[in-house]
Amino acid sequence: MSLRTNLFVVALALALFGNVMVYSATSIDYGTHYLIVRSAHVALGVVTFLVVKQVRYTSWRKIAPGFYIVVLVSLALVLIPSFGTEVGGARRWFDLGPVSLQPAEFAKLAAILLLSCAVARKRPGSRLPLRPIASVGLLVGLVFLEPDFGTSVVIVAGAAGVLWASELRTGDLLLAGAAVFVALVGMMFLEPYRRDRFLTFLDPWSVSDGSGYQIVQSMVVIKAGSFFGAGTGAGAGGVVVPEVQTDMIFALIGEELGLLGMMAVIGAFGFLAIAGFKIALDAPSVLARCLAAGLATMLAVQTTFNIGAAMGAVPLAGMTLPFVSYGGSSMIVCFVTVGILYRISEDGERAREVESRKKSTSREAGGPASLDRRRRNGGARDPRALRGG
Repeated sequence: MSLRTNLFVVALALALFGNVMVYSATSIDYGTHYLIVRSAHVALGVVTFLVVKQVRYTSWRKIAPGFYIVVLVSLALVLIPSFGTEVGGARRWFDLGPVSLQPAEFAKLAAILLLSCAVARKRPGSRLPLRPIASVGLLVGLVFLEPDFGTSVVIVAGAAGVLWASELRTGDLLLAGAAVFVALVGMMFLEPYRRDRFLTFLDPWSVSDGSGYQIVQSMVVIKAGSFFGAGTGAGAGGVVVPEVQTDMIFALIGEELGLLGMMAVIGAFGFLAIAGFKIALDAPSVLARCLAAGLATMLAVQTTFNIGAAMGAVPLAGMTLPFVSYGGSSMIVCFVTVGILYRISEDGERAREVESRKKSTSREAGGPASLDRRRRNGGARDPRALRGG
């Protein structure tokens, strides 16, 4: 199978695996309900993938501005009490009856699409395009106000991936990176609860019955899983770890499937990241390379932060595990990401095949090298004349 086909197969396998883990995490209360809804999320994600992979990557130039405006308006509306739904002190969702929509998830795509299309129009060595960067900053600011620091970090990471793959001035990129780092650190300590979360990360055991409870319980159940795990459905993580079906699903994987299961999941995500960056390296244009690099970076950073938080290696940031955690908006965005990467790989392969055929045709017809030899020999002559008639 091709790299892009394997990319989709691994993504689908992770999504179906997520069905099992979400059911295990919620089986005591509403397991069947969560499984049905989650299966619908996966089905919708696959349909979205099938649609998106039909879209030429160059078509995103026309789609990106309108998509950005829709996401921007949605992010503004969700902050208004009469529109957005508040859960746990955060206003991130539109309540649409049987389903909910989280605009911040789509902001990750909007930022990467808009910035990729902008930098692809620049000449190599150009200065940073300030207007699209400011537009991405506006998305980050609105998401931060929800508040959703984790998604803000993922948006910035995706944008950084785009700029890394661009051909803009290196000095500007380094300066922008330093500015973003300072801004993120400032945002982390702007709110007391976020500062407390960072301090909790440094020593969660000192507040294990308070702000450190989630981290401590996550590490405890992962340790209990040992090498082979307790078995699917046999773990206690679904009871003792808060938000286990979303932010902390990896803790349940560690408890029920052990170190072997965790390594398999990490390996699958490692393949997705490597495949994404390989597609970026083989991309047929600057636009394709920026899109692929931004999307691959987005997936890699979100995965790293989610797994790292469950293991106590990074502070909690409220990020879901792509394809595996419960969440419809996240599932759709993940499969859109795979769809775009799939099409970039497909278009790149076609471009290479066309170029190969052109070179082959040129050689068969007597290309530039053959023409040079003829000129050195006094021009092209009839072979019969060389034989004297």
